[in-house]
Amino acid sequence: MLEQLLTLPGFLYQLGNKYYFLGKWICKECPDTDAADCVYMYAMCRNASDMTEAGFYFQKLRAYSDLALEVPYNPQLIRKNMKELLASLPETAAQKLNAQIEAFSEDLLRYSQ
Repeated sequence: MLEQLLTLPGFLYQLGNKYYFLGKWICKECPDTDAADCVYMYAMCRNASDMTEAGFYFQKLRAYSDLALEVPYNPQLIRKNMKELLASLPETAAQKLNAQIEAFSEDLLRYSQ
């Protein structure tokens, strides 16, 4: 999962009761409740097969992730922090994260055309 995340652009994922920006340039907790609400709306629209609305929230989540980037980029620190975060997840949270990554990967192709 670590290597996969480090190849993907940043996105906002729910890990238990917290939200994290994860991707090749970011590993950072998200304190923004507006952004976190978009995760819920994205999942709800996607589960209802409302792909037009899901696309809207997908793009918002990508934008939030890009705005959360920090300069200068430190790939070693991002890898270390992400590895520690993933290692700390209970199995059920890891499975839910994996499902979110799969959905993101599918939608990245869908909405990036």
